[in-house]
Amino acid sequence: MRRIALILGLLVITDNVQAQPTTDSLETLFSSSRRSAPLAFGMSAVVPGLGQAYNRHWIKAAVGIAGEATVLLLYASWRQQGVDGRDAYQMDAHMHWSPIKYAYWLNDYAQYLNQLPDGRLVTTPPVNISPALLNIDLTQPNTWSDSERLVVRAFFQEIQLLERDSYHGDTGAAFSHVLPFFGEQQYYELVGKYFQFAPGWEDYVAIIRDGRVTWIDENGNFIQSIEPEATGPGGTKPNVSTRFYQYAEDHADANTYLRRASRITTLLIVNHVLAAADAAIFARLHNRRIQVRLGLLKDIQGRTHVAPHVSFPLNRGMH
Repeated sequence: MRRIALILGLLVITDNVQAQPTTDSLETLFSSSRRSAPLAFGMSAVVPGLGQAYNRHWIKAAVGIAGEATVLLLYASWRQQGVDGRDAYQMDAHMHWSPIKYAYWLNDYAQYLNQLPDGRLVTTPPVNISPALLNIDLTQPNTWSDSERLVVRAFFQEIQLLERDSYHGDTGAAFSHVLPFFGEQQYYELVGKYFQFAPGWEDYVAIIRDGRVTWIDENGNFIQSIEPEATGPGGTKPNVSTRFYQYAEDHADANTYLRRASRITTLLIVNHVLAAADAAIFARLHNRRIQVRLGLLKDIQGRTHVAPHVSFPLNRGMH
């Protein structure tokens, strides 16, 4: 209001008449108030669309706010689906993939390799599957005591030693991976990714002899499923069980949702930056137009008067 009074006073003095500002002139003055580019930038940086509303660009504001809401809803939905899927496949691994069954297979597989005509001798001792280990509920890791965790860790270390000394009987190549420690991220990924770990699934074909799972029959012969990497017609893996493939699919689906949520955060950041830049630019453009609007005014009779030049630069005072 002080600016308007100053301009009107200067107009009267310059024209030396009793001219009164018109309604159009007042509306122009009121709508031409200087805007802060840093404020506009900051508002849209926090919530895209707020800076546009500050600049009175209502359509842009609505689009910015609607876009932000859509992205946030997608992020929340995909993130939740990914987390739920991750919890589900981890529970599936706890319930249906047994490191003890896998260790039994690994012990038998070492014997199988040592009987191959052209095989390399595996000299690492078999994994010790102790009574203390068998008394631990591997499906409920959150209930383990510290001593039980130590037993499980030592058990996994023995598995890893034997894996490093083993190789694939059909190709002669060393195992590309060793079993990660229980509960690590890679643990949940590898058991459903590499056929080497397929024998640990509960529906993988094995036999029970002398009270334990084995791949050696009563005659001392290895059953067909001792070799999970065996290739069938069309490149299939006939010994690999259904649960392995289902778990792999569930794991991939959960990770897909988590990746989508992660990627959309990049879009969220880009949207904030672009909206902030747009708001700041149009606030500056608005301030430059003020100089033109304050240069000419009309009196009540429609006559144009040249008022003293008044500008509102962003980083300088009024002059």
